[in-house]
Amino acid sequence: MKISVLTPDLSNNCLGRAWLLAKILQRHYEVEIIGPMFGSGIWEPVQSDFSYTSVRGRFFPKFIPQIYKMLRKIKGDVIYASKPLFSSFTVGLIKKHTARKAVVLDIDDWEAPFRLKYHGKGNILYPDSYLSTLLNEKLVGLADKMTVSNRFLQCKFGGTIIYHARDTAHFDPLRYNALRLKEDFGVLGKKVVSFFGTPRPHKGLEDLIKAFALLKDREMILTVMGLDKSEYAQNLRKMIGKLLLKNQFIDLGIRPIHDLPRFLSFIDLVVIPQRNTSESIGQLPAKVFDAMAMAKPIIATNVSDLPEILDGCGWIVDPENPEQLAQTIIQVFDNLDEAGHTGQKARDKCIEHYSYNAVGERLIGIFDNL
Repeated sequence: MKISVLTPDLSNNCLGRAWLLAKILQRHYEVEIIGPMFGSGIWEPVQSDFSYTSVRGRFFPKFIPQIYKMLRKIKGDVIYASKPLFSSFTVGLIKKHTARKAVVLDIDDWEAPFRLKYHGKGNILYPDSYLSTLLNEKLVGLADKMTVSNRFLQCKFGGTIIYHARDTAHFDPLRYNALRLKEDFGVLGKKVVSFFGTPRPHKGLEDLIKAFALLKDREMILTVMGLDKSEYAQNLRKMIGKLLLKNQFIDLGIRPIHDLPRFLSFIDLVVIPQRNTSESIGQLPAKVFDAMAMAKPIIATNVSDLPEILDGCGWIVDPENPEQLAQTIIQVFDNLDEAGHTGQKARDKCIEHYSYNAVGERLIGIFDNL
């Protein structure tokens, strides 16, 4: 069986979920990833990890010829559309009805609120505009099967939960010399706290920066991976420069996903400070599984499925509460033995429930039934 994974934009971080699903499926089937490219290139963290088939992303009416190009490029026996958006799901439905192919839809975000906030009700010529997204969310019942990334989305749309997964053989702390890497990065003997991911207001990095400012601990270093050249990221850099102590921050930039375990290996604590917003309640950050696989102590906020995922193997705090977050960071570093045991429990849970093997079994069940 060959599976065509359709993504709405190869140049955006939305490719991350499609890439992940394709990597898991590739262990059992022939897989291709197809989609428009609205930016200048493949999304940087995964650009070298797959052979992608692209068309040029354009606004209507110039996008119409690109649709025909995508339809001709789809060679799979089954279509797996990532997100209920026109440039992935609608294209998949067209192929379904013209070539009699089954379509599986994957939903990993509640798209409508996100599109409304970041794109507004205008830009109706953009294929994945807010209004287009509202329509596509009403068409989800036309899919032959559906997968979702968390319980909120399952309650809203139905489908089978397929959590973000990680290759726990690659994300293995025993493969790396943490002390040597700490020395290479000039943080040997320091307490290193990390945030990583594409910067967005709902992800709460501002709250972590404020918590750090409250600590005033010169031995504590904040590393951030994922800051790009956007205006929001630039504002975050200015906030860090204003609130944090000198030499207390390391900007790791944007790194390939395959290189992430090496950087996580010298981190002492990962913080996932999601805010409680319409964007975050329908989203489960994949980075929690990165950190779990690498046996890292994790502090996360009480948002989405994070309390369930980290039950017994992490710390949960209230969202948008820098004071409580700062106190929990102190608690973790004051009890390093407990932190180490908790991190190992997180890795054990990740292997059992969120590894490629565990999640792959559930995906095989869906596609083999088709």
